[in-house]
Amino acid sequence: MSTRMDQVPGGVPIPKTAPVALSLPDDPTRELGGLGSAIALTMTIFVEALGYGVVAPTLPFLARQAGAGEGRIGLLVGIYAAVGLLVVIPLGILANRYGRRILIQLGLACLTVASIGFVFAPDYSSLVAARFAQGLGAASIWVGGLTMAADLSPDNSMGRSMAWISGAWSLGFVLGPALGGIGSMRTPFIVYAVLSGAALVASLLFLPETGRPHTRTTLEGILRVLRRPAVLASGVATFALAFYYGIVEGFMPLLADDMHVDRVGIGFLFALAGLPSIFLPRVSGLLADRFGDARLVVIGLIYTAAVSAAILPLARGAPLWVVFVLLGLAEILVYVPAVALLNRGMSRDDRIFATGSHNYAFSAGFFLGPTLGGWFFPIGGYAGLFTLLTVVVIAGVIGVVVLRVRIPR
Repeated sequence: MSTRMDQVPGGVPIPKTAPVALSLPDDPTRELGGLGSAIALTMTIFVEALGYGVVAPTLPFLARQAGAGEGRIGLLVGIYAAVGLLVVIPLGILANRYGRRILIQLGLACLTVASIGFVFAPDYSSLVAARFAQGLGAASIWVGGLTMAADLSPDNSMGRSMAWISGAWSLGFVLGPALGGIGSMRTPFIVYAVLSGAALVASLLFLPETGRPHTRTTLEGILRVLRRPAVLASGVATFALAFYYGIVEGFMPLLADDMHVDRVGIGFLFALAGLPSIFLPRVSGLLADRFGDARLVVIGLIYTAAVSAAILPLARGAPLWVVFVLLGLAEILVYVPAVALLNRGMSRDDRIFATGSHNYAFSAGFFLGPTLGGWFFPIGGYAGLFTLLTVVVIAGVIGVVVLRVRIPR
């Protein structure tokens, strides 16, 4: 009985039935593996970001309707990321055993369920449950999707490839708040359920499997990846940026509301905040490829600290749309080079846990930002809140500078 033989892109014959990882030539024109996989993967990231953005003009006010104060609002926003703290490593082990593709599909299914939950949530506890499902979906997508994007990208153009992911996320982040301002506060989640379901279908049709299913995972191997200076530096930067965005998403809508901006206006402001990350991530990726990821991360964090310190003076003296555009510039200066730093030169089998560390850092920052902000707000108000944010980002600058000298050139 003969076995049917095919070829991987490198030309090596393999049995058709054998599980294999997709191997791409070091061709910078094949970013994200080609048209079909690029569309499906960017659509997945776009949909996740759309849900992330929809909540800015909806979730804090749904929580207020349910009788929640600032502390419970901050907790509700942060639960999305807290889930990642619990599941990132298990998801990495799951991906190594069953592949990256199934993780993305699990995530999209969770997002669909979560959006339906927001539509019908009758009270605060139901909002918490839906937010938990949304957080699980987001963690699954980012562990699987970011790893697959790196797998599909040549190492010498990693920054440019990651720019596509950042751009897709930013487009969702721009359109999400705009969608969140339409109709009632539950209408946007009906639309989101349809879109996440469509992305699930696209992932089933077009996403390849880039991992090596049944790869053995050991604690020693995980710790070896997590101790790498580049992984640690990327994690510090990601934590600081996530802390920043957790506070921005949790409390800038309330600040805008205090300044008599309606929900449609708040959605528009958050849409403006995402515009730089649609048009400029390619530039950031090129700079990271040419001048070094860690150097650009440090510059970006210094900028982020400066903006954090200036939010209130700017809000009092400049149009709010200017403030939100300046807030949005932080992502392209930090996120793209931080992700490129994480994945450049990383072996495929190790990459899933490097990506897991990124998601863990993001989850920790995005949970602690709004949660600590909610606890701190009654003490110091907005001034104390943004002072806390500035201190955390400055600590991130110091951490990356210290770790940068240990990263191999």
